[in-house]
Amino acid sequence: MINKKYRKKLMVALAVTILAGNMVACQKTEDTNLKNNNATEVTYLKTFFDIELKNENVSVEEFNQALQKLGSDVIVEGELTYLSAVKAAIKAANFEELALSYPENKVTDSLKSHGIKESISADYSAFLACAIDTGILTKEEGIIASNNNSISKSTADSLLMKIATHNGDTRNYLASSNDPEIYAKLDHAWNSFLLFDDASLSEIGKMAVQNKIVTGFNIKNEAYNANFLPELTLQYGHSDIKHAHQLIGLLNSEGIEAKVQLEPKVSIYEYLLEWGPIPESTPTYEVKKFSDDLYLTYAVEYDLQLEFSNQEDMDRFNDVVEAYAKKYEGNEEAKGLIYGSWWQPLYSTKRLDMPKELYNNIGDLVIENGMYSLHTFYLPEDKDAVVNQLQEVAGDLTAKTEDRVVNKAFYHYLTGEDFQ
Repeated sequence: MINKKYRKKLMVALAVTILAGNMVACQKTEDTNLKNNNATEVTYLKTFFDIELKNENVSVEEFNQALQKLGSDVIVEGELTYLSAVKAAIKAANFEELALSYPENKVTDSLKSHGIKESISADYSAFLACAIDTGILTKEEGIIASNNNSISKSTADSLLMKIATHNGDTRNYLASSNDPEIYAKLDHAWNSFLLFDDASLSEIGKMAVQNKIVTGFNIKNEAYNANFLPELTLQYGHSDIKHAHQLIGLLNSEGIEAKVQLEPKVSIYEYLLEWGPIPESTPTYEVKKFSDDLYLTYAVEYDLQLEFSNQEDMDRFNDVVEAYAKKYEGNEEAKGLIYGSWWQPLYSTKRLDMPKELYNNIGDLVIENGMYSLHTFYLPEDKDAVVNQLQEVAGDLTAKTEDRVVNKAFYHYLTGEDFQ
């Protein structure tokens, strides 16, 4: 039998061992998250800015070229160190005047409050303090930067991403799906959406519907573009904001996290008089008469852009929708489904390696005019005919195509082979 004194020592030792194990596990998780974040930053810089740092020890020439690709005319002169890179980052992120406004005592107090007591050259100290205060650097990164060592590739990638982010050139989104304020942000965004138009694109679309080239089209405004990573993003279309609320809640209930952006679109399609009297116009809905045989509906809808944390969650999305957000024959009343569930929900992605049994290839024909763009989906076998006919209608504007894959149910809608 173990005596009380020994048992107490044993319990303390065991607790210390468990605590140490937990700390190691947490550190491993933290390290993994940092690696994943850096990998995402590298991919983002390559995808949107064609920046791909090659060397582990980044040269001043390579860093300056990257700054130029971000649209900056700032350059680092002389040796590239952590502090000279930070100074350049502050200038490129348009904080130079703020940094130079710091008097000496504010610089000293700021650095001390962040745990930096070492003497920093006056050429860099205000820029370092400003970098931490504005989020260009974390407090931990600021301490490392204060040693003014050479800069690693991962650190340079992080700085470049922070510059682009602070300048508003990266993701444009409301919040993450697990943010408690996401529902209010969805409502605020939706309530701000009104009908918008581009005369040239509307005329092209009208002629395309009139000539039976397409049955409808969308007009979008690039000011709302999410700028998400294509390989992690699904675009989910709907017309009811309550459905978006419940879809986000559904993702949270399934432990799926995603960045969320609500992009407005004006959905334009033929209104048939057999549907009944033409409804009164509102700021978000209007039926326009073009001839006795052609009435077009203009209605504000949305594309919910979802950038998932990983491809596994992105792959799970289809199963979640099938189980909780899609109607099937035999469940016409949509029991057990979220509000506004459709027979043929619509979600698509530019990631083309989605499971073939769940997604089908389609195309998105895009015609851009300034900040506005016209979109219409087509089947691969119809590509040449649709592109050629729309290009004829588009005149000087160019009809471009983007390959996408779409969920089975909406593919059935496009082909007309099934209603579910």
